[in-house]
Amino acid sequence: MRQYLVKTDHADVLVTVNEACKNALEEDLLLLEVATSENTKDITTEVPLRAFSAKMLDIIEIVGTQGMSMSEKMLEMMKQEKATSDLKKIERFAKEHGQ
Repeated sequence: MRQYLVKTDHADVLVTVNEACKNALEEDLLLLEVATSENTKDITTEVPLRAFSAKMLDIIEIVGTQGMSMSEKMLEMMKQEKATSDLKKIERFAKEHGQ
């Protein structure tokens, strides 16, 4: 299970890559939780939200885009858009659940 502790200005978020997700461009790629001492006890590295953008592209590549048939250029644009969208999703989650 791949998990990341993402630091934002509003709250820390535990981001888990959904192992059941077969297409990284789908909505269920990431599972978000408020970070607590209990659910982050095994995580040794914290990643600022801005730095997590590069990791998002890596995650999308690792999970893959099964079933997507489009030009390579269009697929790259979709991956960039998905990464941006998920970063905004993490930030919104942090704002909603921040202390």
